Amino acid sequence: MSMYQHPGNRPIFLSLLKFRFPLNAWLSAGHRLFGLALFISLLGYLALLNLTLFNATVTLDGIRDHWILLCLHSAFWISISFHWLTGLRHLLAEHFTQPKLYQLINSKHASQAVLVCWILLSFWILQEVWLS
Repeated sequence: MSMYQHPGNRPIFLSLLKFRFPLNAWLSAGHRLFGLALFISLLGYLALLNLTLFNATVTLDGIRDHWILLCLHSAFWISISFHWLTGLRHLLAEHFTQPKLYQLINSKHASQAVLVCWILLSFWILQEVWLS
C-alpha cells in the first residue's frame, strides 16, 4: 500500500496567495526583490553615466530635475534602504544564536519595526528627492 496518490497525472496549481506566510517570509522575499531593484537602478545609473560621457550636449546640470532621474534616485534610495534594513536584520539573526535573542530578532514585532522604519524612511527619501 502506498501513500496518498493524486488521481491522474495532471499537475496541481498551487496559488501562492492561498498560503499564509509570516511577515519574516515576506521581508525575506522583499529583501531579494529589492536587491534586484537595486541592481536595475544601478544599471540605470550606468546608462546615465554613458549618456553624459559620450554625449556632449547632455550634462548633469541639465538633467538634474528631470523626472526620469528623480524616479531613478527614488528607486535607488528606497531599494537600498529596504535591502539594508532587512539585511541588517538577517545578519543580526545569524550573529545572535542564543534562543532569546534569536526569537527577539525574528519576532513579529521586530519585523513590524523594520517595516515601519522603512516606510518612514521612504517618505523622507521621496520628500528629499522630489521636493528639495
